[in-house]
Amino acid sequence: MPSSQAPELKPALLPPGTVVGSWRVAAWAGRGVHGTVYRAVPVTDEHAEPTALKLALLPRDPRFAREVELLSRVRHACIPRLRDSGIWQHPGGTLHPFLVMDWVDGTPLYEWAQQHTPSSQHVLRLLAQLARALQAVHAQGCLHRDVKGDNILVRHSDGSALLTDFGSGRFPDAATLTPGTLPPGTPAYRSPEACLFELQCFRDPRAHYAAQPADDLYSLGVTAYRLVTGEYPEFGDPSRDASGTWHLEGFVSAAPLSLNPSLDPQLNALILRMLSMRPEQRGTAAELASALEQAAQGSSPESTPPCLVPEPPRTAKTPSTEVSTPTPDALVRVTPPGRAQPWQSVFAAAAALGVWIIWVYESMPLNAPELPTAVRHEADAAGLEDGGTAGLGDEAVASSVAPSVPSVSGEPAESPLPEPKPGQTRPNAKGKCAHPRQVPLNGGCWVKLSVDREGCEALSGTLIEGTCYVPIATHERQPTSHPACTP
Repeated sequence: MPSSQAPELKPALLPPGTVVGSWRVAAWAGRGVHGTVYRAVPVTDEHAEPTALKLALLPRDPRFAREVELLSRVRHACIPRLRDSGIWQHPGGTLHPFLVMDWVDGTPLYEWAQQHTPSSQHVLRLLAQLARALQAVHAQGCLHRDVKGDNILVRHSDGSALLTDFGSGRFPDAATLTPGTLPPGTPAYRSPEACLFELQCFRDPRAHYAAQPADDLYSLGVTAYRLVTGEYPEFGDPSRDASGTWHLEGFVSAAPLSLNPSLDPQLNALILRMLSMRPEQRGTAAELASALEQAAQGSSPESTPPCLVPEPPRTAKTPSTEVSTPTPDALVRVTPPGRAQPWQSVFAAAAALGVWIIWVYESMPLNAPELPTAVRHEADAAGLEDGGTAGLGDEAVASSVAPSVPSVSGEPAESPLPEPKPGQTRPNAKGKCAHPRQVPLNGGCWVKLSVDREGCEALSGTLIEGTCYVPIATHERQPTSHPACTP
């Protein structure tokens, strides 16, 4: 009987007591698209401090070997230490790589900030710790490539910030595992130079953007901006000159201090520095860490009152609507009356994603029930060090597509309509979009997705009554005079 049931053992849900290498599973902790994290202890000492064991869902997943190699090269107090790695053989015969790291008993950054309402001085110290962690990564020629709040844990014991999830990272001479113009990462956190490269070269199958340390610093700037304002920063709409070269107008979002008057001016200036449109103006991680540390030393908790205030819980619209507790998104900020919310977090990334969505839709059968889309990874358990082997941009999960395509007249009268965006595909003279699964609505062509608020923002969509409307970028032919892209 045991042998007949053994092949039913699933890497995604190992029961407590399962032995993986020299480790015994104590509890399930969380799951990403590529891996599942368990709390584990040594087989020889079940009373030892727990560790985080990450097991690949797919046999022989090469991402794990790359993450192990990267972590083995980096040593820093704000990066979980690699403890072990190996291969676990499923009873069915398949081989699944795993790695073991220090267990971090902490809370994801945005959620932690909502709970503790830190001062500007505290935020400066956390950002300095993260910059030092990136300094250690960059000193080895490595990159994280997915710095964001979900990949940062604030440890309960001492309040330190730890940079986690190196599944999207890269070390020198590492093999490319992800096809496409851009490396894995989260669209809302991509640098302007990465987005411009995508706009310029997405049609060239040989082109692949080579991320630099400045990309990590920009992502840290996005993280800081969102941490203190609750919004993603935004740069201007792209434009293309007569030669076919794309340009960005520059950073157009309000300075953090204008959205949050409680912010320390030095923190405001350093966030804007990280978000500079020119990568050389961001400096190095070491330079940034020194500036953050000096700013933190020059301020005091008394002079920097709490710069974040949790938003009150939302009220239910109907008796059947669940009243949820505030999410990490729910941060109150002082906003001038009538100030419009930005329609995009990163337009260039949205344009590239729009083209990608078109390709997906045109490649799939019309009766396909699901559309893969990048959505936010949620850690389901407190203290989870890392719920997957890659960042948001590398985690495509199935999201249901609405089976019907309502017309404008079919929308409830009281529902707002998403506003068309510059460069968005428009319906033809008959009011139809290029593909049957695109929704013609309010003068634009959209894709309807079932994702949460964070996922919708990351795709530069508009969330209306629980449905995310993602704009489809114009799918036009590039001029023949377009300069060649460098692979």
